[in-house]
Amino acid sequence: MAYGYIQTIAWANDYFSTERLESAIWDRLSGSGDAEKSAALLNAYNRLIYDRRFSLPTPAQASVAQLKILRIAQCEVAYYLAGHLRDEDRRKNLQAQGVIKAGIVKEEYVKEMIKEVPIPAIVLMLLNDFRRSVSFQTADLTRDENAT
Repeated sequence: MAYGYIQTIAWANDYFSTERLESAIWDRLSGSGDAEKSAALLNAYNRLIYDRRFSLPTPAQASVAQLKILRIAQCEVAYYLAGHLRDEDRRKNLQAQGVIKAGIVKEEYVKEMIKEVPIPAIVLMLLNDFRRSVSFQTADLTRDENAT
């Protein structure tokens, strides 16, 4: 089964064991077989492909060079989700309730951040070439001050 840009769990395992210096969180997902790893990879793919900041090709459309970058980005998002999704959900739930400051831990929440989906900094860097450009057009307008 394909998991977005990644064809197999074995490919992701290989990335974490040979390219990434830290893989403890990913390795802990092995306790449930491949179910949690599959879920992390699929969720990571969905976060990337539906993120409005990027214009990403589908796995079938991507070139070999693009796939290399997109696979790494997907693995990094999956790693982030494996380690931080519970905390992210907790914070988003507090924000949805209108909490702007937590009393005990003195944590403050930016109101507008509830609309944002966190993406690790390394992924933002990797996907820089895929950023959507904001385009707008101008029109030359004339104005008649004496018109009624």
